[in-house]
Amino acid sequence: MQAKLKSLKKEIDIVLDDFNLIGRSSDASIRLVDGGVSRQHATIRRDGQLFWVSDLGSANGSFINDVVVSSARALRHGDRVQFGTSNFVFDSVEEERPPNESGDNSTHSLKTVNLDLPVKTVRTTLLVGDLSNFSALSAQLSAEEVAAMLREWYAQCEDVLKSRDAIIDKFIGDGVFAYWPDDAPSTREKATEAAKLLSGLEAHEFLKRKWLRKNMNLEVHCHIGLNIGDVALGAMARGNTTAVGEAVNVTFRIESLTRKLQVPVLASDSFLKGWPNGRQLYQNVGIYPVKGQPDPLEVYSLIDVPAMAF
Repeated sequence: MQAKLKSLKKEIDIVLDDFNLIGRSSDASIRLVDGGVSRQHATIRRDGQLFWVSDLGSANGSFINDVVVSSARALRHGDRVQFGTSNFVFDSVEEERPPNESGDNSTHSLKTVNLDLPVKTVRTTLLVGDLSNFSALSAQLSAEEVAAMLREWYAQCEDVLKSRDAIIDKFIGDGVFAYWPDDAPSTREKATEAAKLLSGLEAHEFLKRKWLRKNMNLEVHCHIGLNIGDVALGAMARGNTTAVGEAVNVTFRIESLTRKLQVPVLASDSFLKGWPNGRQLYQNVGIYPVKGQPDPLEVYSLIDVPAMAF
């Protein structure tokens, strides 16, 4: 399948690669000469049959069908995409298109197909990771360096998570969302190992050594949120399954608490419940309100991750 961004103002089709960095910088893979576009504005990344848009903390935001992109969004054929004042239509129809009844191969006449894809509720172990200081760092790097950094960090996440049987649901700009479709103690051990590796000293030194220049007084860390809950696992398209539900939202909120509490890894009480050995690895750091939840959450920090500057 070939996917494109079709400009609404100009006769321009931009063919999308598996990874696309969009921005005003001269070395962005999709360069937009637009005063409303940041140097590193957004990314579009292919995952299976879907293309995901993630905003990189741009000054003016990214939009799909006039809705701001606050987290990674999957594109659908015909979606209107806006970066700054640059407007496009996403075209993901197969290159070999059957003619419509008029004999025209136009992409504007589409047949709606009900895929009848299954959805099931599963008790799931959830992990959300996010790089801190990434926006500040990316402002000091070229677009090419930002893209290279993300690719290498994605590869590191895939190595750590997939080797521990995790399913990577999606990358979200400078973040990652993964899950295990069970809540067994052995799975929680794997999730803890993954969190330790992605947030710990080894990962930190990798990023610092690889990407920080001598004149930069910035450090990059990966913060991790862990949770367990019931989620709906369903296919958004053939061959591409995603996890949705309130437990997913809570996991993102837990990850955001790591900055407030200045700890690398936080886990919910649900993550430790029924796992006695886990209580030896985590320490209680209190009960905190989180956005969108009627009740505050009790959270625990992973004990033996080296402390970082936050």
